[in-house]
Amino acid sequence: MRIAFLTQWFDPETGSAAIPGAIARALKDRGHDVTVITGYPNYPTGRLHDGYRVKLLQRERLRGLRVFRVPLYPSHDSSPVRRALNFLSFMASASSLGALIARRSPVTLVYSTSVTVGMAGWVLRRVLRKPFVLLVQDLWPDTVIATGMVPDRLARPAELIIGAFCQRIYAAASVILVISPGLKDLLVDRGIPEEKIRVVYNWVDEDMFRPVEPPARDGSTFDVMYAGNLGDVQGLDVALRAMALLDDLPHVRLRFIGDGVARLKLEELVAQLGMGNRVLFEGSRPVEEMSATMASADVQLVCLKDIPLFRVTMPSKIQGILASGQPMLVSAPGDAAVLAERSGAGIAVPAGDVEALAAAIRRCARMPKAELRAMGHRGYEFYERELSAKVGVRTMEEALLDAARGVGR
Repeated sequence: MRIAFLTQWFDPETGSAAIPGAIARALKDRGHDVTVITGYPNYPTGRLHDGYRVKLLQRERLRGLRVFRVPLYPSHDSSPVRRALNFLSFMASASSLGALIARRSPVTLVYSTSVTVGMAGWVLRRVLRKPFVLLVQDLWPDTVIATGMVPDRLARPAELIIGAFCQRIYAAASVILVISPGLKDLLVDRGIPEEKIRVVYNWVDEDMFRPVEPPARDGSTFDVMYAGNLGDVQGLDVALRAMALLDDLPHVRLRFIGDGVARLKLEELVAQLGMGNRVLFEGSRPVEEMSATMASADVQLVCLKDIPLFRVTMPSKIQGILASGQPMLVSAPGDAAVLAERSGAGIAVPAGDVEALAAAIRRCARMPKAELRAMGHRGYEFYERELSAKVGVRTMEEALLDAARGVGR
């Protein structure tokens, strides 16, 4: 079946922005003809990736996929105005040019990280008179309120206006896919029919994320690694303050892989705490190096602030950690903590609890290496059994086929 795939983020972007590529390739491997409609890569820094410049339309082939790039305003900083321009410019381009690109596809899969992508999907449905499946990654208006993108004085009006648009998008979608059980419950509470919603966990690019042999190390350090976006909502200051409680374990290090708007503040806090020799900022790595990079540490860290929205959020790095066979520490609320512990690969502590995280790091640092490896192996088996592409793509494929047959219209 021909499938138009609408997503603002796509390869070669990394972190959570790599998920759409994994989805598109899994559908292609099932025999579907997938056409990707996306923007120009600028995540996570807001700067265009090397080799790209914004123009009216760019067509390329990436790993066997047809990819059409439409114009957007590159931005991923803390300015609400520039972030709004980023979202709205892609919505406008995807709604207009996307109608030409998707006209031959009987169904569109909309990868909704914002209400603006969902609105573009709604426009395509109206123009083309063809159904769409909505894959909800980030819940709006909750996300913009929780992340402070909207000033406090405008929060309530924004919540009402954006919420109304979201309800219209949900009503127009033939099927709604969500990435956690808690997110499904929340949408049902907001009046969306339960039978319209299906849970499909994100998976990762399994060619990139896989167990690899760790490099030879002399054992003089115990490395905790955070690999991902260094943003405000991650609450990574908690990890730094936890490290400050471990002065009696000078061999324990915290390594940051990635970049983001909070990096400067984190570096300043490291200096204030006097931990420059125990906290390393190593910058971003290509996605194809991530499994090997994670294998160079002893345990992975997942961190999120305790905000109501994040209790139903599933950080994409959890799947990457599990697929790579690595153990993890999770300082996050809700579904993320539950999944990590259920996998057998994770130790979860309450989000924001500095002392609990310090105690968990201490516990891991004292574990035999064989026990840590066993945790990672259990996580890999859990991923294969419940979260892998072969599991998730079947649910997604059924939703797309149902939409094309008229279910939910």
